[in-house]
Amino acid sequence: MARATFENLEASKKERLQKELQTFFEETPMKSINVTNIVKALGIARGSFYQYFDDLDDCYFTVLREATGQVHHVFFDLLEKNHHDPEATLWAYQDFLLETLYDHNLRNLYRPQFLAFEKASLSHGKAYIKTHYGKSEANLIFYMMAVFHELIKDSMTEDYSKEEFKETSTQYIEYLLGGIGDERI
Repeated sequence: MARATFENLEASKKERLQKELQTFFEETPMKSINVTNIVKALGIARGSFYQYFDDLDDCYFTVLREATGQVHHVFFDLLEKNHHDPEATLWAYQDFLLETLYDHNLRNLYRPQFLAFEKASLSHGKAYIKTHYGKSEANLIFYMMAVFHELIKDSMTEDYSKEEFKETSTQYIEYLLGGIGDERI
């Protein structure tokens, strides 16, 4: 978690740094992600970096936590907007992921998490779900999200194109909605 000096920054400066860091992680090849390149990209002193973050992982997870929270909140917003209808929510979430991951490059921000840090950032979202939904609905949400997390991870490791992601996610949604024994599938 970011240090208090980062958390206590003036809101506009904190937001600007958050966006610049997200852009850095989205646009920088994994082999070039390091503190030296971050401070160059942001135009800050190396000492400032360490006033804000303990290390590179702390910086990355701070950025990822914010972006992941936003992506998960969209799922919950869609669930509410669609009156808890799983079918409408899943299709709307697919559209959102296609646009966000591929058209807005968020896929590259997730790449290190799914390839190197997969388990470290999921517990926060689960705690939120458990406190805001009943047990049965929470389990359904965990199930649907697990399918999409696996899909996103596969899209990284297999380097899916946007079309491949859409084709595979469509099949996954059909499985979720119809069950694997559905003769239509």
